[in-house]
Amino acid sequence: MDAGLRRELAEKARAGARLSRADGVALYGSGDLAWLGGLAHEARTRRHGERGYFAAAADPAEPVAEVSYDGEDPGQTVDALLALRDRQDAGAGLLAVVPLAAGRVTGAAALKTFAVARLLLDNVPHVRAAWTAYGTQTAQLALQHGADDFAPAPGAADTLPAAELVELIQDAGLHPVERDAHYAAVREHAGPDPERRETPQPMRF
Repeated sequence: MDAGLRRELAEKARAGARLSRADGVALYGSGDLAWLGGLAHEARTRRHGERGYFAAAADPAEPVAEVSYDGEDPGQTVDALLALRDRQDAGAGLLAVVPLAAGRVTGAAALKTFAVARLLLDNVPHVRAAWTAYGTQTAQLALQHGADDFAPAPGAADTLPAAELVELIQDAGLHPVERDAHYAAVREHAGPDPERRETPQPMRF
């Protein structure tokens, strides 16, 4: 990606302008994951501050939608996200999108998808990092790449104790907020302990 396009995309994203299909494909094709993740993190922070939402178990009442991707066809992934954006424009009433990989994907592909989802879906409030699908470590890292919700994938039977979820979100550098199925706050927790960890530790896939 040349510097001019990169600057143009960053300016559009920071201004809250709606991004096009071409913009989404260009973002997905960026080789600079740190830049893309940072741009998406700015977008999630504008919406949610330093809050990281969580639920201990999946709830069938949650108004969410899954988006499947394979990590190999950026255009297909962008089209799926834009189809969801159109549904939301038409009144779907979704509160979150849950990107889920179709098969094995690289960690970089997963994080790119979270970032592009946050930047394209200007009308969907939350992006979920489903730790049941990715593992807790990658899901933590997704919280720095556009995601703001740390919960199981829809229909997943797995659960974790609330105290463990709080600690995982704190370790990702955010303030944990327990929520209900409709994303109303149930309980807010303290943020990261600066004496324990001033910044999130590097995480590897």
